[in-house]
Amino acid sequence: MKITGISLCTLVALFGVWHFTQGQSIAPSQKVSPNFKGRFLAISDADMIAGAYANGELNKVPGIEDELVLFDDKENTSSLTEPLHISNSVISWPAILEWNPKYQFAYIAETRAVHKGEAQKMKNVFTDFPIGKKITVVDYSNPTTPKVVQEKQIGENIQGVSINASGTLLVSGSTEKGKELVVMGLKDGLVQDVQSFTHEGISAKDTGNGGIRTIEFHPTKNIIAVNLNNTDLVFFKIIENNGTVTLSQLGDTMEVAKRWSVGNWHPSGKYFILSDLRWGDGLGQITHGKGKLVSIGFDEGGNHTIIDKEKVGLSPEGFDISPDGNYAVTANMRRTWAPKKGFWFVPARKESSLSLVRINPNTGELTKVGKDYGFEGALPEDAVFDQDNNTIAVAVYHDRNEEFPEEGWIDFWELKDDRLIKTEKQLKVARGVHNLLLIK
Repeated sequence: MKITGISLCTLVALFGVWHFTQGQSIAPSQKVSPNFKGRFLAISDADMIAGAYANGELNKVPGIEDELVLFDDKENTSSLTEPLHISNSVISWPAILEWNPKYQFAYIAETRAVHKGEAQKMKNVFTDFPIGKKITVVDYSNPTTPKVVQEKQIGENIQGVSINASGTLLVSGSTEKGKELVVMGLKDGLVQDVQSFTHEGISAKDTGNGGIRTIEFHPTKNIIAVNLNNTDLVFFKIIENNGTVTLSQLGDTMEVAKRWSVGNWHPSGKYFILSDLRWGDGLGQITHGKGKLVSIGFDEGGNHTIIDKEKVGLSPEGFDISPDGNYAVTANMRRTWAPKKGFWFVPARKESSLSLVRINPNTGELTKVGKDYGFEGALPEDAVFDQDNNTIAVAVYHDRNEEFPEEGWIDFWELKDDRLIKTEKQLKVARGVHNLLLIK
């Protein structure tokens, strides 16, 4: 088709409008002291910068390695520990951290292993990093001197980790064929027995999305919510009998999203809420619309229902539910994965945002509160509420203007009168921080 001058002008105009409509204003920082109550873990993947998703350029910095750190409000929200170098990967959904309060153990799913060598570019970061096979267990019983107490190989490209309420079981996803759902028995907090399962609904053709992606234990029961193929949701009951584990599916497999990442149980256990990024393939990576939170009514008899879907910001990869169950906050990385150079055509690449959503604890219905709150920084994949429901910590991967960044950081926001207030407080961590976890 021949493009005339008029049609070309029209296309340029439409392109400009498209960019304009996806702009995001920046929320000003205010001189408000954050009052984060509680402790949280933060983990960084130093192997790649955000833009590597698009062009494969890792821009590694010598001496900057993957790190796990712990923060505590008792020390004015500063690190209590020297960082530990724990292999982990941002080539995962932000669900690779778990905590055992009885033993004060942290569990880390590796997903992809550390990139060794001097090469600074990969053809495809989703496939070219070494396979991650292990769960790492870190002992924080003495928080000033944490130590690795176990590294257990359990599968391939470990997809997240979750612990049951009694602290006796861990679950993870794996890409190992026929062993995609991994159930681990714990003894004294350490991984002992490993049993693997598969599911007939796994899409073998879609290697990028097919499989068991993230899994979350119910807050009180041995029931798990499973991300199947990044599109479907399956609930299972885990039955233990003399050391043998069986899975019983509860209800039908549900198609719940176009491309979902993580889910969180409501504290009541009545609802499972997940984040649908609405991503597509190819051009769908830059033309997709805003994401959604999806609220599922859980029924142990299997009659699950989709209660509500609420539109939030662009690319809400990670989110958290407040401990009181009244709010959710999504970390919207938008398209800040786009490199600064050569990707001028990608809209929404300069700013990130948060969305605040009110949850009706009686019905599971969702209501977005106000507009999105913009802020600077690349690839914010996660956010967590504090134990008092009033302060939110947000992981920011790094400064998108730096070609070889060494640091990422954690922003703090206050929730007051249904509004989010960005504070001036920032905690610097190793570049690549991508997952946070509130711990007890």
